[in-house]
This record gives sequence, C-alpha cells and structure tokens, in this order.
Amino acid sequence: MKKVILSLIFLLSITVFSYDYKELLVGDTKGNLYVQDNIYEVRPLASMTKIMTILLTLDKVNSGEISLNNYVPISTVASKIPYGVKMRAGEEYTVEELLKATAIRSSNNAAYALAEYVSGGDVNNFVYMMNEKARKLGLDSLRYCTPHGLPPGDTGTCMDQGSAYDIYKLALTAIKYPDYMSIANRSSDYIKDGTIMLKATNNLLGKVDGVDGLKTGYHRAAGSNIVLTAERDGLRVITVIMGSEKSKNRDNLGEEEINYFFANYKNGKIISKNNPVTTIKVNNKEYTLYPDKDIEDIININNFDQSKVKYKLNLNKTTSKLRDGQILGDYTAIYEGNEYSGKLQYKQR
Repeated sequence: MKKVILSLIFLLSITVFSYDYKELLVGDTKGNLYVQDNIYEVRPLASMTKIMTILLTLDKVNSGEISLNNYVPISTVASKIPYGVKMRAGEEYTVEELLKATAIRSSNNAAYALAEYVSGGDVNNFVYMMNEKARKLGLDSLRYCTPHGLPPGDTGTCMDQGSAYDIYKLALTAIKYPDYMSIANRSSDYIKDGTIMLKATNNLLGKVDGVDGLKTGYHRAAGSNIVLTAERDGLRVITVIMGSEKSKNRDNLGEEEINYFFANYKNGKIISKNNPVTTIKVNNKEYTLYPDKDIEDIININNFDQSKVKYKLNLNKTTSKLRDGQILGDYTAIYEGNEYSGKLQYKQR
C-alpha cells in the first residue's frame, strides 16, 4: 500500500511539473514554432520588461548619441528603487556597467538609471519610447509602464504586460544586438572596479550547453518568467516560459525543451543540387535537370523524408543541344507547407 501511495505521489508530481506554467513557446530564428501553448495570453512581464530598456539604450549607443563609457550619476529616485544592486545617490556608473547590472543581475535601479540617462531625466518619455518601439516592431500585446517591470504596488503605475509570442518576437530582435548578447551570456561579472559582483538570475547559463541569454522575470502577480536563447552547431532556439510557480520548475522546463529541440532538429538539406528533379527531351535525347544550389532548413531528424519534397516546375522551351550548367527554368519546392525556390540546370553526369 505504501508503495502504491508513493507511486501516486510521484505521478502527481510529474503532472504538476509538466503543467507548471501559463504560457510556453519554443521557436527558431526563422519564425517556425515547435511548441505553442497559450502563447497569445497577455500576462505580467516582470523583469522581462528590461529587454526593451536594454534595446533602447543600445539604440542610443549604436547611433553615437551616447557611449558605453559615459558615466551616469545615480539619482536619489534611482537609488531608492528596490530589488537590485545597492547603488547610492551621487555614485557614478558607466552605461556598460548599468547594462551589465540590468541584464545579468536584473537590477531595477540600474534599469531606472539607464532610463533617466537615455531620456534626459524624463522616465515617462522613456516609457513612451518603449511602447513606440514595440508598436514599430508590431508587438501589439506589449504594454510598458516602467523601465524595470516592478508591479503596480511598488510603482503606482500600470502593469507591464505582454504575450509569450510577442516576447519571442522581441527576442528575435534582441539577438541581433551583439552588445546585448555579449553581456547576456555571462553567468557572472564585476562592476565598480571589481568591488561589486553580479551573479546571473538566469541559472541555465554555464549549465546547459549553448544557453547564452536572455532574460528572467519574477514578481508575485507574474510568477516566474524566462526567455531563453541557446545555440548549438549554428542552430538557435528561443524558449519563452511565463507564469511558472517556481524558478526551479521554470528552469527545469527550459532545460528540457532546449535539449529536446537540439536532440530532434538540425540544419539539413531540403534541396540537394545532386538530386535530380526531372528529365526533358531535346531532339529525342534525354537530359536530366538538377537544382542549381543546395537549400538548407531546419529538419526533424527523426522523420525527414526527401521523397515528400514536391516540385512545381516552370521549364523553358529549347530545341538546341544543351550545355553543361545551362539553366532550363525554375522550380518551387514544397515541404511541410514551406516553399523553396531556385533554378533548374542541366548537368552532365
């Protein structure tokens, strides 16, 4: 009887763990989604809000308006923002140091100090800029109220919110910022001449092969959120988890989804220039036509079937003897709903 009860408890714990989230998304950098569970529900972002704060700051850096080496004075307001690296009013940190504190340690006061600096002291305008950038990127579920993601009880403002799908799309933008990714991939770092150590809130950095970002988030209304990026063998996956009850469960699920993706998917040839597509007759002689180039895409290594690639051909008419490498038309290939286009050429074999 005792063994039966323990078995039931074990099974129940698996079930609880399996569903310990409100939203789950797994996708690649081409917009293909592999797991999507409730991904359009609008939920509190918590510190995932800081992704946009970091991007706006780096936009200013990239435009030359500010530098990573510029010193930023910590205001009295910023120094009193809770939950972060202890920063005293009047102290100065470089923009790069504040970015590190924001991205690695998720320091709320650092994010607020960046917002003050970038906006010339008008944080409300900075929040407006956050929302404007979201609109320009087509991320309509994202609503920003703060530069850090603290809940209304701490700020007196509205709740920063959005969907897992729009956070995924925002991550697609973030991975194009080298300065962000070079910071987000650090499990720890130092600022203030090595006197302050930053330990990452992303517990999978250095633990799961290939994980190099991107941002965690937590407060009571949001639960534990995370957007993870990971790269192995030139293939990148993005995983978004929102509303987990515990960071441990969130991290376990993220690790599981990343490892499953890389175990089952890889970059492979959808179209091979060595595989014949069709033959044509010219003056009663047969010529074999091939794709002019290889085309790669992400494939499921367990069920990819080259024979299921279907071609639509558009052939040129000719009565002349064909030359090696001559283009004879073009094609559209279809596999699992995706289309791939190229030229058809004759090859002597």
